Amino acid sequence: MKINKVLAQEIADKVMSVIPYKVNIMDENGLIIGSGDKKRVGTIHEGAVSAIEQGTMITIYKPEGSSKPGVNIPIHFQNMTIGVIGISGDPRIVAPFAELVRVTAELLIGQEFLFKERRIKEQRVEEFLYHWAFRNDEYDTDFFNSAEAIGVNLKLVRKAVIIKGKLRKQPSLFAQEFTFKLNQESHLFIVPDTSDIVNRLEPLIAQDSKIGIGDRHEILAKSVQEAKRAIEISESLKFAQNISDYPQLKFIDYLTNKNVAFDEIIPFYAQLEENQKGQELLETLLCFIENSGDMNAISYKLHIHRNSLAYRLQRIEILTNKNPKNFIDLFQLFTGYVLYKMKHSS
Repeated sequence: MKINKVLAQEIADKVMSVIPYKVNIMDENGLIIGSGDKKRVGTIHEGAVSAIEQGTMITIYKPEGSSKPGVNIPIHFQNMTIGVIGISGDPRIVAPFAELVRVTAELLIGQEFLFKERRIKEQRVEEFLYHWAFRNDEYDTDFFNSAEAIGVNLKLVRKAVIIKGKLRKQPSLFAQEFTFKLNQESHLFIVPDTSDIVNRLEPLIAQDSKIGIGDRHEILAKSVQEAKRAIEISESLKFAQNISDYPQLKFIDYLTNKNVAFDEIIPFYAQLEENQKGQELLETLLCFIENSGDMNAISYKLHIHRNSLAYRLQRIEILTNKNPKNFIDLFQLFTGYVLYKMKHSS
């Protein structure tokens, strides 16, 4: 730890605000780097050099070269002499202040050290989070070690949450939740997939802000891209709601972006065709579509009671996470069926 000129002047100013004497701060070589007399900054203080060499307080009673009467006390940090603080004046008067002034200086230096250490750690965390958010490759040993060094558990399955717009204040973050600014208008939150961060964020955003939520992934960058895409889709289609969940929008993304694989629903149809119960559900869904959701007409055509029909529709919703009675979900179910048949027809 070295005393820089800014900190040295700050120490000199603070000490002189409580004692009516000139104060000089010298570095480890005896060079004045902070002073109540700005003209002396940049000159060697001979009394300070002696204090450093002898490792003890030096008292000067008469002017000697560049030194004026007063006391010069070594400043220590982590058992090392890193500078000297000098108080100009009659030694008999200023000597009683010496220990108090030294302790004050060392406390200020300690605070500065802790601040720098904290800032360095924050910068390391921010740099890691940025690389993490955009790393598409598998995580190697070095990356795991870097994560462990700053307290990040890469083994947790994560999701990304992005806020685009004004965030009135930062929410409280729990263990293994991290955040940084993507740019001037967006914040990225990296959280475990079970986190309730969205509930904590919603009351803190401006009315015109948007929240995009990515799906859960072992490779975080995938979720980050999905969260960004969720906001883009929401803005393009002018959705009224603030929150956009990519898993619910992936079908729309598939329709406009052929690089997106839409594989959530298609396997569902393959499973249905493998057994009789599944074939009943498939028949029910197709009949539901053909009859525009008319429950009476569907029950009549399938020769089943309305309660049985309701049960089958509920089973479809449980298996696909899509509600046939919701128009957008039904559209996805139907299009998924068409895609499945087109890919698997003989």
